[in-house]
Amino acid sequence: MATRIVFDLGEGKVRISPKIWPDHKLDIQPGDLSQSPPNGNGVYGYQNRSGENPIKNAPSQEPSGGVIYFDNNITKEDFTAFLRIMDIKGAYGNGSANNEYAVFAAESDNPGKDKYLTQIRIVSKFGLRFMFGALTDAEYDKFPEQGMNVVDALWTFIEHEKKRWGTSFTQDGKNGLRGLFGGDGDFAREELAFGFMVENQYHNVCRIWSRAWLVTK
Repeated sequence: MATRIVFDLGEGKVRISPKIWPDHKLDIQPGDLSQSPPNGNGVYGYQNRSGENPIKNAPSQEPSGGVIYFDNNITKEDFTAFLRIMDIKGAYGNGSANNEYAVFAAESDNPGKDKYLTQIRIVSKFGLRFMFGALTDAEYDKFPEQGMNVVDALWTFIEHEKKRWGTSFTQDGKNGLRGLFGGDGDFAREELAFGFMVENQYHNVCRIWSRAWLVTK
């Protein structure tokens, strides 16, 4: 089995924040990727997700959101277009606010059970302050920019995972995917794919993860 590339974003251009936000006692940790924040802006109360029903899960205070799954052959142009459709801040240009965010990452030790390989959550500076309460007013004003905007960070994640795991089921014996998601290495083989979720549109919280689907010969 080939040695896996160590997970990194942008060769130091993007800081990965710790799972436990330092120097603050928070009700919800922005780095707790086992949970998803609720929808809404809080004016009418936050909306918790209601199980697996996509109709009932539609955000009542936001026009867009939800989950999309896609193959590893997506182009950056198409990826950026669906980010605009999802109303992800940062998909509309290169303003400084698009570089003000935190990134939280997790890698699965059991992808077959967890259904992902690697995932990252992006939380805007606005979301850190006003949804999670992770920044004081002084920290908010001094929050440092990342070295790339949100779209480029998400795209860098996709490109990095493609290098780590390969892009074809014919590579499953070399890239370490074989058998991780229930494939038999012959009739059913794993191939890299991705998932993306808008966790809270108003506060600009989103998540992307690498996964695999089974290609049947």
